[in-house]
Amino acid sequence: MIAGGGTGGHLYPGLAVAAEFTRLSPGNKAEFIGTKKGIEARVLPETAYSLKFISIGGFLGKSHWRKMLFPLSFFTATLQSFFYMITERPDAVLGTGGYVSAPPVLAAWMLRIPVFLLALDVMPSQAVRFLSRFAGEIYGGFPECSQYLSKKTKVFFTGNPIRREMGKISKEQGIREFGLEPGKKTILVFGGSQGAHNINLAVLDSLVHLDQAGHLNDIQIIFQTGQKDLGLVMEKCQNSKASIKVLAYIDKMPSAMAAADLVVSRSGSAVSETLACGLPSILIPFPYAASNHQEYNARSLEKAGAAEMILDLELTGRVLAQKITEILFNPAKYKQMSKAAGSLARPEAAREIAEIIFKFSE
Repeated sequence: MIAGGGTGGHLYPGLAVAAEFTRLSPGNKAEFIGTKKGIEARVLPETAYSLKFISIGGFLGKSHWRKMLFPLSFFTATLQSFFYMITERPDAVLGTGGYVSAPPVLAAWMLRIPVFLLALDVMPSQAVRFLSRFAGEIYGGFPECSQYLSKKTKVFFTGNPIRREMGKISKEQGIREFGLEPGKKTILVFGGSQGAHNINLAVLDSLVHLDQAGHLNDIQIIFQTGQKDLGLVMEKCQNSKASIKVLAYIDKMPSAMAAADLVVSRSGSAVSETLACGLPSILIPFPYAASNHQEYNARSLEKAGAAEMILDLELTGRVLAQKITEILFNPAKYKQMSKAAGSLARPEAAREIAEIIFKFSE
C-alpha cells in the first residue's frame, strides 16, 4: 500500500515503485491512499491501481483556523487508515512523504505492518523527519539527505523512483508527439502540476530578450502553464516568432523530456526525471516550499554542474534569457552540464526499491 499524493512530486515516485512491484510477480498488488483534492484523484482512476481516500488537509502555510482543526482531521484520517489496513491487510506500506502519508504510516506502524519511506529531497520534508522513527528503511533521492535524519534511521541512497519510460523515448518520437520542428532547440517549461505564475511571466518576458539577441527563430518551447494561466499565456504567445506548444498540463511528460534540450522548472523531486534524460536545467526553487527543500535540491545540482539556479526573487525575463543563451548556445557548457546530469541519474531506483520491499515482505 502506497501512501502519498497531493502533488505530482509525491504521486509519481509512488507510481514508479508500484509499476516495478507489480512486475516482479503476477500475484503482486499495489494500492494507494490519498485525498479527493490531490492530483491522485485525477490520475489514479486512469491506471490499474485502486485508490482509498482519507480526509486530511495540509498544515504548513495554512490559516490559523485550519491549523486549529488539523489535529481533528489527522485523527480522522488515522482512523480511516486503520480501517484500510485491517480490511486490505497489506504486507508493507510505502510512504512517499507529505502530510497525506502520515496517517497511513502511523496506522501501519501501530498494526506492526512493515513501513518504508521515500526521502525525495536533499532536505527531507517535516513529514519524513517525523515518520522516520516508524520506518524500517528510508530510501533517499539525494546522498545528502541522510545528514538531516537521525543517525538511528536506516537511510539508503537509491535515487528517486522515476517512470520506467523516462529517458527511453527517442528525441524524434518526442518531437513528433508534440508536433515540433526537427533541428530546432527545444525548451521544456513547467512549474509543477499546477503551474507557476512567476515562471510563466518570466518566460513570456524572456521571449523579448531572446528575440533581441537573435535567438528566437532557433528555439521552440513546450510550455506547461497550469490551468489558471493557460489563457494568458496562449494570448501572449500567439504572435511569437518561436514555435510554442502551450498546455495546461502535460500528460506525456516522458515524451516532452525526450523532445527537450533544456528544462526550465521548479526543483522538487521531479528533477530526478530531468537527470535521467541527461538534460541541463534552469531551476527556480519554489520559495514557500516546506523546509525550503527546493532550494536545497537546486543548490545540490548546481554544485554538481548539472543545473543553473535562479532564486524566485531574482527571476526576470532578462536573467532567464541570459541563462538560456549561456546554456543552449554554448556547446561546451551544454555538453558539460548534460554529462553532469547523466552522471547523477539513478534510473533503476524504482526497481531497486520494489525488489527490497518484495523480498522483505515475502
